[in-house]
Amino acid sequence: MFTLKQMEALYWVATLGSFEAAASYLNVTQSTISKRIGELESRFSVPLFDRSARQSVLTSKGSDIREIAEQMLRLNDRLVLTARASVAPPMRFRLGVTDLVALSWLPELLATIIERYPDISLEPEIDLTAGLMERLTDRKIDFVICPRITQHPQFINMRLGEIELVWMASPKIYGDDRVLSNDELLRFPLLIQSTGSILRPILHDVIDNPKLPFAKTISCNNMAALAELAAFGLGITILPKAFFSKYVSDGRLRIMKTAIELPKLEYFITYRNDYNGAFFEEIAELCRALCDFTGRAASS
Repeated sequence: MFTLKQMEALYWVATLGSFEAAASYLNVTQSTISKRIGELESRFSVPLFDRSARQSVLTSKGSDIREIAEQMLRLNDRLVLTARASVAPPMRFRLGVTDLVALSWLPELLATIIERYPDISLEPEIDLTAGLMERLTDRKIDFVICPRITQHPQFINMRLGEIELVWMASPKIYGDDRVLSNDELLRFPLLIQSTGSILRPILHDVIDNPKLPFAKTISCNNMAALAELAAFGLGITILPKAFFSKYVSDGRLRIMKTAIELPKLEYFITYRNDYNGAFFEEIAELCRALCDFTGRAASS
C-alpha cells in the first residue's frame, strides 16, 4: 500500500533537490525521508532517483511517479479543506511580511490562523521586500505579503489594496499648514528606507533625483524607526498615512504639504502554486478579509 507520506517525501526531495532539504521543510529527520523513499522504491523494479548525480535527480520512472504524487497530494489538500476539520495539512507555514503589515494586522491574522488550524507550525518572518521575494524563490518561506509580484508561472499573485504615502515631519520643524516649495523642502535632512525596500524604486523620482538634492539623507530599514527619528526632529520622511495616523493625532508628527506628489503603494499576496495551493488560497482569502489599509489596527 502506498502512503501519502511516501508521496510527500518523493515530491519534496525532487522539488528541493536533496533529502536534507526535504527533511527540513517537512520538519522530520533525514533518516525518516530516506526510509519513506526506500519503502516507495522497493515497490518498483527500477530506481526512482539517479544516485550518480550530485543532487537527488529523478529517473524517468521517478518523474512519472512525481506527477502522480503531486496529484494525490493536491487531492488530499482539497479533501482536508473541504472537511473543514480543526487541523490544517501537517506542515510548517512560513509566512513572510514587511514591517508595515507586522505593525498593523499581522497579530490578528496569526491569531485567526492558530484558532482555525491549532496544529499548524507557524513561522512568521519580517523583512524588506527584496529579502522576502528572494527567500520565497529559494523556498525558504511559503507565502509573502509585500508590495511586489513575480510573473513566474510557478507563483500565484493576488492584489490586496493600495496605501497612500505622505510627507511627515515633527511639529518642531514644520509647525504650520503652508505648502512648502521644493527649495524649502530640500533644506531638511531626508529620512528614508534603505536599499532593498520597495519604496526606493517607487520613490526613485523623488529620493534619487539629482534635481532634488536634499541637505542630508539618513537611510534605515525599518518604518517604525523612521517615524521615531522624524518625531524626534531629525528630518522629514515619507510614510504610509493611515498606519502612522496615531503619531499625527498624538501631535508627534504632522503631514506636510508640498508641491511634490507621491505615488500610492500597492500590496500583494504571492505564494507558490504547488500541492499546498488550496491551503494557501484559503489563507489568502483570510488575508483579504482581515487586511486593513485604513490604519484602524495601527492607530488603535
